[in-house]
Amino acid sequence: MSSIDHNELFKQYYQNEYDFNTTSLSSDEIADIKKLAREKRVDYALAPMGTGVFNWILKQNSNIRFELVSFDSEKIDGMLYIPTTGKERAYIILNANKPLINQIFTAVHEYYHYVKDYQKFKEAPYICDFNILKDVNEMRACRFAAEILLPEEALLHDVQDFCRSINITNRKALDFGHFATLSIFLTVKYQMPLKAVIYRLEEEHYIDSIDRYIENYEFIKKVLQEIQIFGKGVSELYSTENNYVLPYRSTYQDMEKAFLTGNASKESILEDASKLDLDMSLINAFLAGDVEVEDADDDDELFSIINAKRG
Repeated sequence: MSSIDHNELFKQYYQNEYDFNTTSLSSDEIADIKKLAREKRVDYALAPMGTGVFNWILKQNSNIRFELVSFDSEKIDGMLYIPTTGKERAYIILNANKPLINQIFTAVHEYYHYVKDYQKFKEAPYICDFNILKDVNEMRACRFAAEILLPEEALLHDVQDFCRSINITNRKALDFGHFATLSIFLTVKYQMPLKAVIYRLEEEHYIDSIDRYIENYEFIKKVLQEIQIFGKGVSELYSTENNYVLPYRSTYQDMEKAFLTGNASKESILEDASKLDLDMSLINAFLAGDVEVEDADDDDELFSIINAKRG
């Protein structure tokens, strides 16, 4: 550990802000991503996932942990960290200084890297190298996140509903104002970044040219944030507070410590764990004295890197 330059690691391996433009992906790549997204979100059907993605990802694989880190650079959205121990564990690290709506997208983006790229880096130390993965894989991860958060079929359904609500029978008659309005509604409903929603409309061929929407992006976003009926929900999405990611390490270890020191009964531990929707197999394991909840080595390695970045 002492020979590792942690600052240099972060400079090389952190995840830059996402480019939502995935138009250069091939039709086969897009078909594969759509298939994977449908398989992964099958229990949700066409329902919005939004803030539910954090719990959904944890249920997809119990080896994944979330960490919220206040990075200094606004260009960092997140990263996938893989410990050096060879265990299956991985950390999705989110920039706590980013709005919640960005953290939602980041979580799914990084989950794609876990699903598709983990094996490539299983033997490589420390952090997945996104420079090696190149831009095309970042596009795949962004497209996957977009398909998970706003599936093709759900988008079609909402476009049709929108047309009916304004008495338009042919969606080809929808103009810039209509799609700008629709993108606002979709952002709120699916809790997905506005810019990603706009690109989603292009990806599914509802709008032919995205340039005007990107040129007016700040104006559309301003309207979104000023609509009173969306006030509370939008305010939460654009704040940096994330109450949907539990600090995995401290939650389980604190419960174990409280139980072992006699400060909490088995009944109270089970009740609290149930309320927090924690992994009951882990809770029952330490209550039975079978195993320790966490090996701190991986965590200590991770936290030393994070602290080095924080300075």
